[in-house]
Amino acid sequence: MRASRELAIGKIGLGLAAAVLCALSSAAWSADKISVRYLAQGKKVIPVTCAIGNWQITDIKLPELILTNNQKLPVTVDKVEVVGTVSGVETVRMQISSDQLWEAIRKAAVWINDPATQLPFVQLSYGNVVLPAGPLSLNGMAAQGQSVLLPLSTIAYLHYVGQTKLDGMEILLTVRSGWKRAVIPFPVQLTFYQTKSTYLFPVKGDVRMAYTPLSYIHHRASASQEYGMDVVSANQPGAASYTDISRPDPKTLTDYGIWGREVFTAADGVVVETGTKFPEDRMSDPALFTQPGYVQNLLKELIPQIGFTNALAGNYVVIDHQNGEFSIYCHLQEGSIRVKAGDRVQKGAVIAGVGNTGNSGAPHLHFQLMDSPDFFTANGLPWMFENVSPHAIISEYPVTANSMSFSDSIFVTVP
Repeated sequence: MRASRELAIGKIGLGLAAAVLCALSSAAWSADKISVRYLAQGKKVIPVTCAIGNWQITDIKLPELILTNNQKLPVTVDKVEVVGTVSGVETVRMQISSDQLWEAIRKAAVWINDPATQLPFVQLSYGNVVLPAGPLSLNGMAAQGQSVLLPLSTIAYLHYVGQTKLDGMEILLTVRSGWKRAVIPFPVQLTFYQTKSTYLFPVKGDVRMAYTPLSYIHHRASASQEYGMDVVSANQPGAASYTDISRPDPKTLTDYGIWGREVFTAADGVVVETGTKFPEDRMSDPALFTQPGYVQNLLKELIPQIGFTNALAGNYVVIDHQNGEFSIYCHLQEGSIRVKAGDRVQKGAVIAGVGNTGNSGAPHLHFQLMDSPDFFTANGLPWMFENVSPHAIISEYPVTANSMSFSDSIFVTVP
């Protein structure tokens, strides 16, 4: 009997246009009573794509959704299924169980409902959020007028390897109210992105690209940083291994091979803004900045003084490449920034030096592309570099990709 009550609902709108549950037989389930939308306004779902030989790899970060109940009876989200398609044909299906889902819902709601949680931190995780009125549900059940946040990106990614890439995706939400159930389909528009400019790698020499886009637990877990990377040194003189980023037992910032190295503009553009107020002397002693909690406490102290961006990104430069793409260079050395807002810069120009400022565990350059200049609300964009071959990913087969990824660390020598 229960299976006979499963109802499939027709196609619905995208983005901030609410996904509406169609009319059912009961008045409690009339049209416009349940809506689903993206949590972030202007959300773009951009897959990582890579072709290695005959194999096509598609990796999709799931979006965060908001479900709002506008009927009198409470509604519970029981299950989420994610369907990947090729030319409209279902190719892969992933199910998120209720236990996984409800625990993620609870954690996200507790954090966002907390009055001490500041909006920029929520934006850092989720982007240009539009939060509903009132507190979020803590258990997946929404009373009348209440909303449930589905933080799907914290649970799973859709990863597919086949002879062709996935070109479509749909999220199916199974909801119930009393003994009645329905399946709400939420179609996701995939944006397959290739950069409009050609970019130079922002530093030279032996480097390690760390926390690249398929390192799910770091940059990709955030919104604008989804395609970010950290650049540290490799082949450090005196180190025991090619992979070490510093001399043994570092005492000063100069013991890190990347510190002070020149940072180059990745492409022509205009400087949008800079941040120059982070005091690097507070991050100059490895015995201090490597201690648990030290950096977090320092950021709490500095945010009221220099602002969220300058505190978290450290000293930074944002460049508008005048094609809808913006690059940001973070954790720059104090006093090294050579440009100011309004300056026109050419590809390959030196703009700063690598430092150890902001939310940093060691000297490094954080680089990312965005679709707006706002570090907190932009969508991250994938990138490749004209002077770093795709074979840095894998050398044995022909490779085409929209992002340097598919390894937590990539070691290259940049000319």
